[in-house]
Amino acid sequence: MIEEEGIPTISMGNEPDRMARIKPPRALQVKFARGSMFGEPGNVTRQRRILLDALHALQTMTEPGEIRKLPYQWKRPDPA
Repeated sequence: MIEEEGIPTISMGNEPDRMARIKPPRALQVKFARGSMFGEPGNVTRQRRILLDALHALQTMTEPGEIRKLPYQWKRPDPA
């Protein structure tokens, strides 16, 4: 209903098969654990970058059902 009113939406997920079955209007695939779509806790710089990427995708994704992969990977903490 939101899309029908002219407001674009975007979904984020980590399982492309599931996103393909759900068929959101636009989707971003991230290589992060479920529940962490914006990356590592406390990594404000990366979280902001991903948010900006999502907003940019809203403007540039024109093909219905397109799933775009983001290049980011989870950064593990250095061993102590």
